[in-house]
Amino acid sequence: MKLVKKVATMLTICMFFLTATACADNSWAIKGEEETLSTGVYVFYLMQSYQEAMQKLTQEGKSTSDISNEKIEDQSAPNWIVEKALKRCKELIATEKMFKDMNLSLTEEESKKAQETTDSLWESSGSMYEKNFGINKDAVHQASSLFNSKIDKIFHAIYGKEGSNAVSDDEINDYYKTNYVKILFYSKVPYEATENNEEKNNSESENKTETETSTEGENKENSEENKKVATDETIQKEFEEYISAINSGSQTVDQIRDAIKKSENITDDTDPLVEQIINPNSSSLTKEIRDAVNKLDAGKATYIKFNDVYFMLIKSNSPVENPDLSEESKRDGILYDMKNKEFENKIEESVKGLNFNINYNAINQFNPLMFSKLVTA
Repeated sequence: MKLVKKVATMLTICMFFLTATACADNSWAIKGEEETLSTGVYVFYLMQSYQEAMQKLTQEGKSTSDISNEKIEDQSAPNWIVEKALKRCKELIATEKMFKDMNLSLTEEESKKAQETTDSLWESSGSMYEKNFGINKDAVHQASSLFNSKIDKIFHAIYGKEGSNAVSDDEINDYYKTNYVKILFYSKVPYEATENNEEKNNSESENKTETETSTEGENKENSEENKKVATDETIQKEFEEYISAINSGSQTVDQIRDAIKKSENITDDTDPLVEQIINPNSSSLTKEIRDAVNKLDAGKATYIKFNDVYFMLIKSNSPVENPDLSEESKRDGILYDMKNKEFENKIEESVKGLNFNINYNAINQFNPLMFSKLVTA
């Protein structure tokens, strides 16, 4: 009799878990006090976090063929991806609350622009999102275009010209002159002729007429002299010579410019040294370039290799001039650099002030490494 009771009890327990699993609502991933995010939003952020993880590992020189055992910021890569996706979900919920609390709304034009951005993204990648990962268009719109529009609106409501903590043009000019520098860039990519190209050239030579061969023979010496194969070694040697000449003061930047033009057979007014004014402390700048520029003294040069491209960097002695703040995009760019960290802290504080309910039964369905074979739509 006791055995029958035990079996009945076990069956009841099993039935309970089967029923609980069958009835679980896996349509949502995380809830805030007033906002519920779908699993589609979570998976969209999971995909973004996966891509960011791959970039981080690549920059650190780690393998990306199998990242299951790799570490990012003292966490396993899969765990880092999940935590990053959940963090973005929480930031989205916090942003929605801030947007409502500040009584903000998007104009018709802003809403239209956000929708157009989503439509464009969906046209290019929607099939991949939906077919491979179950992310619908509404999730993409909420997690990306609409979120960006709302966070931009909040930022300007705080720091814009009419904002609650408005930043003046004088403050922006002072920040610009203090933090921005003028940099000259020159880049080269290693290139070596492949065996297939050589075989193709040999095949073409066999099929040429005697006259064509003779004509080519006359120009062979010149063409061989003009042909330069850029390897890692030749680029490093070339850049080291330029940098040594600049840093020792034996040659001016103009002389280096002329040397590059001669080396590259540039006969028109094209300037091989691209001038850019950057903030070397900006989070939007590539870390390798940011670190290299911060180590440079004015008038000095260095080079780095990033993503198989060599960059020679020359920090100009010339001071930067006041920016044209009448250009809205220019003003906004500097303002974001100036207040971005402070704004991020405000979002983080808002996140800390909220309670969240995470539907682990739903999010655990998704392997953070399932994006390893992304299919382009």
